[in-house]
Amino acid sequence: MIPMRFLHCIILIGVAISAIYSSGCIEGLPLIGPPVVYPRIVPLTGYTIPGSPNYTFAFQDRSVVVDFPVDAPVYGGAKATDKSARVYDHTIPEQEWREGIYQVLIGDPAQEGFYAGLLGQLRSERDTHSLCEDEYAELLAVSVQSIPYENQNLTSPRFPVETYVDGKGDCDDKSLLLAGLLSREGYRTALLYFDPERRMAVGLGCLDEGYQGTGYAYIETTNVSLVGISPEKLSGGMELTSLPVVIPVGNGTLNYTLCRETAALWQAKKEAEQELALIETEIRSKETELEEGHNPLVSQKAALEHMLSRGDVGGYNRRVAAYNAEVEEYNLLRADLMEALNRFNRLAGIHNYIVTHQHDRKGTCVWFSALSGL
Repeated sequence: MIPMRFLHCIILIGVAISAIYSSGCIEGLPLIGPPVVYPRIVPLTGYTIPGSPNYTFAFQDRSVVVDFPVDAPVYGGAKATDKSARVYDHTIPEQEWREGIYQVLIGDPAQEGFYAGLLGQLRSERDTHSLCEDEYAELLAVSVQSIPYENQNLTSPRFPVETYVDGKGDCDDKSLLLAGLLSREGYRTALLYFDPERRMAVGLGCLDEGYQGTGYAYIETTNVSLVGISPEKLSGGMELTSLPVVIPVGNGTLNYTLCRETAALWQAKKEAEQELALIETEIRSKETELEEGHNPLVSQKAALEHMLSRGDVGGYNRRVAAYNAEVEEYNLLRADLMEALNRFNRLAGIHNYIVTHQHDRKGTCVWFSALSGL
């Protein structure tokens, strides 16, 4: 027989649990609710957005416009949501629940209408211009890379719908958005997180070893850049030196097959940089030599003219041959300088074209091939 005081306690506990269930708080109870409670969007009824976002960005040889109405209550709910996780089981590794936050920010079901609207317009661009799978992946990348970058390292990451409507984002904001788009279009996708550098990028499945042996091509989202090319320097001159934590997103199987092509373009750009540095040194040396040789020639010419004016033809004849030889040497040096300047300008043109046309991998390859064939 159970003593009355214990029975009374059991009844009170039962009433408390019932009250918690009815109030929706069961998720916070250890041993009863989930071990980690992640953020989720609760749409705010009546929330409004002043105007629909409108983006125009360069892709291949044209401008692309993206403009569709975003569900304002979903955006408002995303904006109001605390992006942190509540961890009740402290045996769960920090890396695991942090990765969980990124997964739920990308995959919150309230955003599916947003993804459908944005992808609908990008698919229309794909179909109109008969883009292959590689080109479509590039379009998705450029559409996100073109969103202005904003450094906000001290704040929580945004939901993708926020990044799109706000029209700005840092590396994790933009990476979450791009990963959401690529994964929904069937591409093998991952987030690449560099903990020491506090940096995030997107990994797109590729056919070779990929970035640092991950099997994924690196996509930098903070600026328009070629797929498969990692930044040489981060803001502040910092370099990526750590191995990334790979966080798979979605179940896609499509791979990007043009990493060798983008690598070849970037290698041409780097070789141009190296050659430009050497030619610049050569140009500076020749300019100095010409400057040093100019004034003596002017003085010699004035002396020769003075001899003629005094009728000293013999003195003039004795010195004019040496003067002419020096003038010829000076002119040869000047011709060498002009040739070096032409080489410099040609290589600078190659370098600058590649750097400024990263939105057009296809066209840049055609341009570079034609240039190399000259």
